[in-house]
Amino acid sequence: MSAPGVRGPAARRLRGVARRAFPWCLSADAVAALTGSAAPRWWTKPVLVPVLAAAAPPPDPGLAVGLAGSWIGDLALLGTTDRHFRAGIAAFAAAHAGYAASFAARGGRPPLRRAAPIAAAGVGGAWFFGRAAGDLAGPVRAYALAIAAMAITAAGLRGPGSRRVVTGAGVFMLSDALIGLRRFVLPPTWSRPADLMVMLTYGVAQWLIHTPGSGEGRRGADAERGRSDVGERRG
Repeated sequence: MSAPGVRGPAARRLRGVARRAFPWCLSADAVAALTGSAAPRWWTKPVLVPVLAAAAPPPDPGLAVGLAGSWIGDLALLGTTDRHFRAGIAAFAAAHAGYAASFAARGGRPPLRRAAPIAAAGVGGAWFFGRAAGDLAGPVRAYALAIAAMAITAAGLRGPGSRRVVTGAGVFMLSDALIGLRRFVLPPTWSRPADLMVMLTYGVAQWLIHTPGSGEGRRGADAERGRSDVGERRG
């Protein structure tokens, strides 16, 4: 996937550098999360989404909203108060709305065999984490349903790269479930390992959602480019 108009050797080099940098940026933030180093995370966490955007420029407004909401959510969740958490939930809910809009525009009706388990997981998560969240029950329940809706729309995608995006949506749900466990369920001694797993699953989820052009998706794009080249030569 590449944004229209983002072409040329310089743009390709930038994407290549960003693609190589993203795993290192994610690893640095995950290590900071594991060690409980709060100060470095004000540097390591905010760079993740911009580097991902450089590595895979969003080709449609929905994915752009997803990245913007994710970045704002990342910044909000660097805080530790309930107000920060509410702001993070709101930002990521907006991000998932953007993702869902993009997936719905590109996909079709998700098959029941895929949608039903996701819906069940969303409802179950809303019930479980809502009970544990206390005063934050309302936003937490709404968010659990919002991310499930995003994953359901992803399940309607077809064609090259769709499996990566569907997997990414599922891993995103897992990452947010880990956030809920860490904040509302697990004892403090588990907070750092949980933060590590949250960031690793979050980074993988975002990468899979935004880079379906690699692997199977790249083969499809190459085939399409080849057909276009043949058409131009014939013309």
